[in-house]
Amino acid sequence: MKTRMTDAENPIAVIVVEDDNIFRESIQDLINESAQLRCEHVFESCEAALDLLAQDYAPEIILLDIDLPGMSGIEGIEHFQKLSPASRIIMMTIFDDDDKIFNAVCRGASGYLLKASTPENIIKYVSDVVGGGAAMSPTIAAKVLSMFTQYSTPRKEYGLTGREKEILQLLVNGMNKKHIAEHLHISQHTVDTHLKNIYAKLHVHSQVDVVAKALKERLI
Repeated sequence: MKTRMTDAENPIAVIVVEDDNIFRESIQDLINESAQLRCEHVFESCEAALDLLAQDYAPEIILLDIDLPGMSGIEGIEHFQKLSPASRIIMMTIFDDDDKIFNAVCRGASGYLLKASTPENIIKYVSDVVGGGAAMSPTIAAKVLSMFTQYSTPRKEYGLTGREKEILQLLVNGMNKKHIAEHLHISQHTVDTHLKNIYAKLHVHSQVDVVAKALKERLI
């Protein structure tokens, strides 16, 4: 999967769907203080945001609350995906209970952040998704791993090498390709080669799919 190159003149388009006025405005301000991100549209409900996407507006990131008036954020995921398949959806909520996390990730959310996250971490996790990673705090990642282990199918063998399993583990931990390369002291080109092999062996086509499969089938 190609990652988006960003700069101050070509920022990533983000929309925020959040019904708390103060929090919505603070997140919009936080995003607009980042050189790589820009948030021009905020909404109080999924329905209002979907009206904009129906007009062929396709944000690259959707920060989506769960507990919303009308359609819930989890219900809204599939509607956003239909109107804008390329948009990456990050759930952002006060809830950290297992069912909501599991449902959000299974329906295709690229990440799950708690509103209590620091401003620095919110920007970091959004940037990780832009770079092809998964936005997930360590606490949430541990819950997701536990849940997928509980509900998973029996482990299958795909012939992954030790290095490929190592890279797969780092992907599950939320690292993007750049951070994986730095962590393993290898080039991004080498990481790309390993990812290509992992995708082929697991029969997937994106990092979101490979992380979901790794967790569901307990590959790491």
